[in-house]
Amino acid sequence: MIPQLATIRYQSKPDKHHRFWIPLLPLYLLLTPLLPLIIVALVIACARYRVNPLRALIALTRLLAALGGFQVDINEGTTTVLIKLT
Repeated sequence: MIPQLATIRYQSKPDKHHRFWIPLLPLYLLLTPLLPLIIVALVIACARYRVNPLRALIALTRLLAALGGFQVDINEGTTTVLIKLT
């Protein structure tokens, strides 16, 4: 499933943390007008590197669908950042 929500948790001290929820659907809707340009760039890149455009499109779709559950956890000293796509 395509990720619909990004959760960002930032903790700078053990007793103080912030959590942000970012809905991704508005971002997808804002990027929709750029879709023709992205498709043209994909076709040009596929022609340049001699890759089948249909297979590249299928691979990108699978990659986007596989991002659900993606999680990045960064720890540096007392600062912790957690980014999760659901």
